[in-house]
Amino acid sequence: MKWDDPAREKLFRTALAGMGLKETDLGPGNLDRALEFGAERLKLEEWPGAEGFVSALLQAGVNHPMRELFASTLRRWDNLARPEWGKQTERYTPERRALVHELLGIPQDLAQQVDDAWPPGGCVSAPIVIATSHEEWYTPQRRDQRSFYWDAYSDYLKNTKGWKQDPSIDRLHEACIEIVGRMSDPERRAIFQTRGLVVGHVQSGKTANFTGVIAKAADAGYRLIIVLAGTVDVLREQTQRRLDKEMIGRELLEKSSGSGLPNEYRNDPDWGQFIAHGDLPSVLGSFDWSRLTGGEEDYKALRRGLDALEFVPAFRGRPLNHPANLHQLPARLIVIKKNVRVLRRLTKDLERLRTDLEEIPAVVIDDESDQASINTKKPTKKEQKERTATNAEILKLLDLLPRAQYVGYTATPFANVLIDPSDNKDLFPKDYIVALPRPDGYMGARDFLDLDEDGRELTEDEIPKDFESKRRAFVRDIAGDDTDPGNLPEALDAFVLAGASKLYRADAEVSLSTRHHTMLVHRSVRQKAHDEDAELVRGLFDAAQYSRHSSRARLRRLWETNFAPVSAIHAEADVPQPADFDELLPFIDEAVTRIKSGGNPVFVVNGDGKHEDDTPDFDRDDVWKILVGGAKLSRGYTVEGLTISYYTRKIKTADTLMQVGRWFGFRHGYRDLVRLYLAREVPDGRGTMDLYEAFKSICLDEEAFRRDLARYSADENGNRIRPEDVPPLVPAGRLVPTARNKMYHARLKKQNFGGDWAERVMAPTSEDDKLANAEAMLQLLADHPATQETVFGISDEERPLLNGTWTGRHTRLEAGPVIEFLDGYRWLEGEPLLQRHVEFLEGTGASDPGITHWTLIAPQVESWTGATWGPAEEFRTVVRARIGTSAKDRMKAYSERRHRAVAEYLAGLTPKRSAATDATRELQDDKSGVFLLYPVLEKAKDNPPRSKNPRRVFRLDDKLVTIGFALLFPRNKLPYRTVYGVDGKA
Repeated sequence: MKWDDPAREKLFRTALAGMGLKETDLGPGNLDRALEFGAERLKLEEWPGAEGFVSALLQAGVNHPMRELFASTLRRWDNLARPEWGKQTERYTPERRALVHELLGIPQDLAQQVDDAWPPGGCVSAPIVIATSHEEWYTPQRRDQRSFYWDAYSDYLKNTKGWKQDPSIDRLHEACIEIVGRMSDPERRAIFQTRGLVVGHVQSGKTANFTGVIAKAADAGYRLIIVLAGTVDVLREQTQRRLDKEMIGRELLEKSSGSGLPNEYRNDPDWGQFIAHGDLPSVLGSFDWSRLTGGEEDYKALRRGLDALEFVPAFRGRPLNHPANLHQLPARLIVIKKNVRVLRRLTKDLERLRTDLEEIPAVVIDDESDQASINTKKPTKKEQKERTATNAEILKLLDLLPRAQYVGYTATPFANVLIDPSDNKDLFPKDYIVALPRPDGYMGARDFLDLDEDGRELTEDEIPKDFESKRRAFVRDIAGDDTDPGNLPEALDAFVLAGASKLYRADAEVSLSTRHHTMLVHRSVRQKAHDEDAELVRGLFDAAQYSRHSSRARLRRLWETNFAPVSAIHAEADVPQPADFDELLPFIDEAVTRIKSGGNPVFVVNGDGKHEDDTPDFDRDDVWKILVGGAKLSRGYTVEGLTISYYTRKIKTADTLMQVGRWFGFRHGYRDLVRLYLAREVPDGRGTMDLYEAFKSICLDEEAFRRDLARYSADENGNRIRPEDVPPLVPAGRLVPTARNKMYHARLKKQNFGGDWAERVMAPTSEDDKLANAEAMLQLLADHPATQETVFGISDEERPLLNGTWTGRHTRLEAGPVIEFLDGYRWLEGEPLLQRHVEFLEGTGASDPGITHWTLIAPQVESWTGATWGPAEEFRTVVRARIGTSAKDRMKAYSERRHRAVAEYLAGLTPKRSAATDATRELQDDKSGVFLLYPVLEKAKDNPPRSKNPRRVFRLDDKLVTIGFALLFPRNKLPYRTVYGVDGKA
């Protein structure tokens, strides 16, 4: 059978559609009978059976729509959490897939071929949830009962935007269920208001998530949706248009305008891409939306038109949120800027409504909730807490709407979780924190850094060579003057070459949009400086003489030494590459023409009114420009087509640096062309700041924070931490996590570190502290001399990078002296960074960790300095630099991946499939902690130089050595993971 008969395709669609894909549907049924029934309806005289259809699918091309339909249907059945037909099988398991085959009536041999083509184990990454207990009201039955807007939105994402059902839409579906399910039931008689926080990644599709949440919440019965859309007009307008385009729909927009197209979208080139429902939703059995804001108009006082906000129940004897009333009412949508005057208009109108506000189920979505919403007033002893104006107005809005469910969205959550949890009036996410998984196709921190699978930084020896290193492939250093050839001039050349490459790929009919191609130059937040920067960029662009033949040699050199080798390694598999630079030449002129269109290659994007016309409208115009600006180009605002970023601005807080990182996002078809230029020496008081090292430090902290959230969301016994327990997990690295006026200090009372890795690199800088640490380590080793060099190593088929051996010296230490060493170790600025670990080892609260001794190993690195240290000078030193140039900066990681792998094997944490050397196997003990020792020679000007003769060995002065170490704690049977205290309360 071939798929060249439209009638048979329609038959197969009809058969599958009749089975349904929801948790309360009957689920997969006998495919033979479904085909027979469908053939009768379509009046087909003959048709293949189930075996013929499935066999034909397996032989069809991989992109055939029927094959894709069958695969996505299978995976939706795989993904359902608790379907009524599922016989308690778990999602994404062979047991669930076997049940599907059985219900479909597919023969076993054919079922195996199906599983080979579409394996059942492609599990969707679930969001991490930190939450208090809640009422389970959002059941499958409730979700399936009313799902008009969610169904329309998910269909739009799949059919118009090209999202894959598996896993992108499934992942969104799961996250939205988690969020809406933790709100209060809109039909509930009792009033209950929740506060929640959703943590995404920078530029990772948070708007798509809260659009899905709005759709599901409205379907469930919420009738007033308020979106606090950032602090600038351009972000509010972007958000309004996105919701209008992807959820409200053409029919409702035309109706609201009174005649034809609504004014703000009359000339919109994407009008045909706006969602269409087929008719007014109220005609189709659902409800309509009433927009109280528009694409170009923020919230205005309604004055006499208060009826636009009024809710009139059909049955006046029943509460407004009674099901009989609720589901007949239209929903109201307000997309409003976080501006005190605008917010005040809304709260005043709400106060004048005749409707009982206590009966209105509302959702308040706070986009970029760590900005403006946070109360930054210093706490005082006053009876009435002082608040910032915006914070006070948001809290007033929530007070006026007792049934309002507050959902904050951010990619940098530190300010939110550091709000005082004991302040019941404030915006602390007391009910839940949902951390969204990294989306497919997303280019984020991991794509600019060299990290291992656990999100830890690779050492110099582990970093891949040449452009296999992500840092070498995508990041470029800015050192010296901006006008130096390797700085801004090269970045402009890269922008032109990247644009030409996009045009080449589009010409080859690759699915790549060339509508937008942008470059970001961010050197200052001062508006006056932006004009100077724009003039500098224009001058350099003109001086580059791209239209002349003289520029070709320079572009060819950059292409051959930079772009071509990077693309050969990092380009997506289906992206064509020019055989040589000459193939790219015809597209360079077109790229330059597009960039110079209108006579100006540079736009200034800031709050200065004279540059208002420069702000690009990515929705209506094709934008090929270099954007110069500051704050307006940062939070929440999406710079479409961004490929080259040039960044030299000094940053004081971690969340600010992450938020201005517009270089994150989805780069389908051109991720290999992205380049990030970062300054390595930005003036910072008396010293300088290395932006790349600061950026790396923040990304590592963020990775650790997310790992902690995942680890503590539920322990082995199913115990969960609550949102109020999260503040102590906030990292403190090179930069403070957020502005100090947003920080609230909670504490972690007790923690079980079983199975955890601890490697603190805030090493001291003073000679006295270094000497004290060295003497303490010598004392620890005095009665336990290390062995001769021993061969360590493991091999693992699934992780081949761990394979290979290395030498080290080892000894066995008693638990007590190790605790004394850790407790007395002197850290940078005297902070006891391992205090909780020491308390854990001491068995605080009669909680014995079960560690009887420690196995100390000092890896003998091959790339050593020629300097030795130790009781008998037997330990080779390692060289490590500090991240940045300040004396307060942390060291780079001491350990290497292969050392950590051996430590995990010794502590019994490694899967049994791994093999080990004899010495490694003999030392394995699941009651022993592992102590990796690294005598460090700090890479600094006042330290002894490396020996030019590798055979020359010299003794390292104890005042110069830094005692670096890493710890691995074996697992234990303690019944807890964490016990917290917040502001003095347990």
